[in-house]
Amino acid sequence: MLILAAALAIAPATRPDRLDFQMMASPVYDVFAAKGEALCPARKLRYLHPADLAFLEEGFLPSLTPRARHRVTLRDVGDKGCTGGGLSCPAQHMLAAISEAGLLDAFVSFACVAPA
Repeated sequence: MLILAAALAIAPATRPDRLDFQMMASPVYDVFAAKGEALCPARKLRYLHPADLAFLEEGFLPSLTPRARHRVTLRDVGDKGCTGGGLSCPAQHMLAAISEAGLLDAFVSFACVAPA
């Protein structure tokens, strides 16, 4: 397990210099990014692409207990209000739901060790 964590810590992270880079900016994303920078700076979670964030969320939800997953699902507004917002909008809505369910620290920990 430690070897896997070490390998993931040095794995190439998402780079902001990709042509399709879109900086996500919301209060909850800023908190997520700050926690990620403190816990696993090499992963550069601040520079995730919307699809990368959505991928992490999709991997995180099945790891939760049914009750915790239900708490997140109740709070997620999906793509409501996301007209023309692309994937960034619903991905950040899901991040907000994870945070409101009290699971942001667990999600950051998951994001730090999840395969890139």
